[in-house]
Amino acid sequence: MAIKFSNINLEVLDLTTNATPDIFVNQNGITFSKRVLEDLNYPQTVQYCNDPAQHIFAIRVCKSNEAKAVSFSKPRAEQTNTLGCNNKNLHDVIAALIPDYQPKKRYKVVGEYDAENRVIYYDMSAAEVSEFRAVKD
Repeated sequence: MAIKFSNINLEVLDLTTNATPDIFVNQNGITFSKRVLEDLNYPQTVQYCNDPAQHIFAIRVCKSNEAKAVSFSKPRAEQTNTLGCNNKNLHDVIAALIPDYQPKKRYKVVGEYDAENRVIYYDMSAAEVSEFRAVKD
């Protein structure tokens, strides 16, 4: 069977962006994948939110004058890599949402993006141990 090349609509793949908005949690902090930045459109400030009863962590885009707004991303042209956060208070809250959290393990959590509200939700009970860059016992 011959391929009709005139019917093919090729799209260039962006290999620098994850397919899903992942976060990684380890004993040193939290890393937000580049897809998180892409989905939220490189926001200058966000609010970190949680629902402890449901083990939900969320990142919500906000204005800098809103309550508990924190700096997040540089503009798209300047933010060339993933984004790391070593804030101990944030780390402790997120780690507490992961069932049976073990500090020497690295966890990956896939987010769900709510475009209408510009929020990414993370079900921390679905955190999976990620062997990549795992810390030795």
